[in-house]
Amino acid sequence: MVSMGSHVIYEWIYVGAVVSLLIWVGAEAWYGEKLLHEVPKDHITIKVTGQQWFWTFEHPDGTREVGTLHLKAGKVYKFEITGKDVIHAFNIPHFAVMIDAVPGRVNTIWVKIPEDAVGEYLIQCREYCGLLHYNMRANLIVEA
Repeated sequence: MVSMGSHVIYEWIYVGAVVSLLIWVGAEAWYGEKLLHEVPKDHITIKVTGQQWFWTFEHPDGTREVGTLHLKAGKVYKFEITGKDVIHAFNIPHFAVMIDAVPGRVNTIWVKIPEDAVGEYLIQCREYCGLLHYNMRANLIVEA
């Protein structure tokens, strides 16, 4: 006859395995989050402002572009995004970039433009921001 106490060791092994797995998944998630927030040192900062119904881009030298953004292939860019009037969402679908543009707040995201990405890409608003939301687009031109 098997006593009730003989299963306790298996239960503790199971609990230990589950706790170890959770610790491992948590550590991996923390490390991944850390990598996302650590912008490489050689980055170029672009200030992005969303307003009804267009995007404004400011380069480090102070030059501004409206509706078009010129970037260089192979460079790392940090975008500092804000909204001027309502909430927008800055989105470059081809490079999997999307973050909210909120009035009174600066959100940041960074991306490395691949060397072979020379061409023209879509920038759009992905948060409904009013009557002309469908037309809130810009062109990203990646140059060699």
